[in-house]
Amino acid sequence: MTRRPLCEFLVASCVPDGGAYRYRLYEDGELEHTDTIPMPSPMFLQATDVLWAVLRAPFDGSDESGFAAYDLKTGKALTDTVSTRGTVACHIAVEGNDVYCANYVSGSVFKSPNKLDVHCGHGVNAARQTSPHVHSVLLSPDKKYVLSCDLGLDTVFVYDRHLNEVSRAKVPDGNGARHVVFSKDGSYVYCMNEMSATVSVFAYDDGHLTYLSEVDIKPEGYAREGKGSAIKLSRDGKRLYVTERGSETIALLTVCGDKLTLVAHAESHGVEPRDFALIADERWAVCTNQFGNNFSLYKVEDDGRLTFVRCVPLPAPLCVIEL
Repeated sequence: MTRRPLCEFLVASCVPDGGAYRYRLYEDGELEHTDTIPMPSPMFLQATDVLWAVLRAPFDGSDESGFAAYDLKTGKALTDTVSTRGTVACHIAVEGNDVYCANYVSGSVFKSPNKLDVHCGHGVNAARQTSPHVHSVLLSPDKKYVLSCDLGLDTVFVYDRHLNEVSRAKVPDGNGARHVVFSKDGSYVYCMNEMSATVSVFAYDDGHLTYLSEVDIKPEGYAREGKGSAIKLSRDGKRLYVTERGSETIALLTVCGDKLTLVAHAESHGVEPRDFALIADERWAVCTNQFGNNFSLYKVEDDGRLTFVRCVPLPAPLCVIEL
């Protein structure tokens, strides 16, 4: 009898001859690599009815990054690679015909086909914040706004869908805003700060953020500089998972409105845990270890804690998404 997989997921291997590697997960924890959608240096993926990828590698002889769409079944490119009009594009958000990209090095937000907002200024950290560094783009739950984190400016920008700025809000100086998620009811925004490895909590109201508090997610006794990365909320809105690349851990926090409580840490079993995803009805989880050249598979226990199952080798895995 043919076994039925619990789910399929993609892991982006960010090397010039890399791509989106498709895996099937089975009930016993076995993983099957079924195929690879080739693409040059994918930084981040999003699946709608097709697969969207933002590509770090220059594609037209310039220094600019690009994005493209791919057929999820055949793996064929459905579009030419489109320039993001910036360098080292690292994040993408797609809704309908609107495609938004974050250009990290050039410090700008791009909306296809030709709208660009270039940030200006610097932060307090002379080594990391001499200029803007846009790290992410995310649509609000009602799809009215686009939120973008700028690590260099310690700021979360809010735009309308036409990329006109609506508001902005700051995390504490030197924290380095990286990624945000909304609470289940949309009343709060939780911001992962890369440089401090903290999560800032904002109240949210129709395109406007009000800073409330923050919580440190580093393990007790860890004294080096933080390197926070991904932040993911469980479907019921009660748990946050945050990867921390300095200590190479995944932090579990419970969520109750504006109150976040650090509960536990799990080892990433690799170097530089970049991204994280809950998969298979949130009974399993995957963490990508960028410089460890592997990704880790976990079983999610009833209390949300992670039980390590195995590591799978893969060159420079950056992003993981469930299909």
